[in-house]
Amino acid sequence: MTQPFRLLSRDFVCICLATFLYFGSFYLILPTLPQYVEQLGGTPGQIGLVMGLLSVSAVAVRPQFGRLADRYGRKRLMLVGAGCFSLLFSFYGLLPTVGALYVLRLAHGVAHGCSLAASAAYVADLAPPARRGEVIGVYGTASVIAMALFPAWGIAVIQHTQSFSLLFACAVAASAAAFLAVAPVREIAAQDGGNHAVSLLTIGRRRAVLVPAFALFAAATSYGAVLAFLPVYAPQRGIAGFGVFFTVYAAATLASRVFAGRISDRLGRRRVILPFMALLTAAVFALAFLDGLLMLVVIGFAFGLGFGAFMPILNALVVDKTPSVERGSALGFFTSFMDVGIATGSVLLGLIGEWHGFPVMFFAAALIMLVGMAVFAAFTEKDSPPGAGR
Repeated sequence: MTQPFRLLSRDFVCICLATFLYFGSFYLILPTLPQYVEQLGGTPGQIGLVMGLLSVSAVAVRPQFGRLADRYGRKRLMLVGAGCFSLLFSFYGLLPTVGALYVLRLAHGVAHGCSLAASAAYVADLAPPARRGEVIGVYGTASVIAMALFPAWGIAVIQHTQSFSLLFACAVAASAAAFLAVAPVREIAAQDGGNHAVSLLTIGRRRAVLVPAFALFAAATSYGAVLAFLPVYAPQRGIAGFGVFFTVYAAATLASRVFAGRISDRLGRRRVILPFMALLTAAVFALAFLDGLLMLVVIGFAFGLGFGAFMPILNALVVDKTPSVERGSALGFFTSFMDVGIATGSVLLGLIGEWHGFPVMFFAAALIMLVGMAVFAAFTEKDSPPGAGR
């Protein structure tokens, strides 16, 4: 009676469209927000705080919203998160001080945590076990395509109009469209949380969740540092057209997410994750030696290929090891380490960049990646056939 999953089903298409528009609004302001903070007189450390505080608050709420999604359903939480995410964009142009931006970014992080925790659980529920890596990977391309398009559009808006107010209005429109795209999605029945209540602390202690979470944290620190400081670092190296990095990164990520998830369904998660972690580490290390546009393009390709494959397969690994009634909670805990890592990369590594220079900052980021790769290799189980017994 249950229909087989189709990539072109209404629910999957709508959730991918919503994710594209949602992340589009996010990426629209991302590459120029450091310039906006600089325009307000902010220092590199303050840029890091503004960029990272969204992730800080998302960390605090994401696991809790995951539990709420388990109990009350995914769609409700996605609508609340996307609606608030859109509303908060309208305040950016009204708070022209760095201190006010701190507060707004914290509030924005709460909405971000709500939306992403629910949508991750929704897609995990849709995906059949034997195709889990493929489905999560294809879903992940929605945010990647958004990264390919929207940063360049945001940069173009500022270059041609010098109007951050217009840029923020565009972000409101894109995120409001994401809210509307969620509306046709059918709700997934709430789980019986009353009979299967497991604390977040219990879930977080499980090696099958904690070790992938630490690996994600290690990669996200590099991701946070690159996104926050490349717009400042590249011009220092004489590279004005740094926007090409985001386009190349997105293209490479798109390619790896389409194919790597399917490969991991056949070969096993661990066997695919480790090589891509190594590639990502090498790309971050190479940023310390950045000396021209061609090198930036090569690094962007390697960075995108590594991160694009690594993230959805790691996500699928957590889902493989988690009962469906705990999926929202486990993914909320796991994905919160993306936010922790981004905050660490933006704030703490940003301070290293301010005190010792950006090359030293990228050395530190690569070292964190090496530690994460070593921990993952040492403490994850050998691959078994994905989907077996699930």
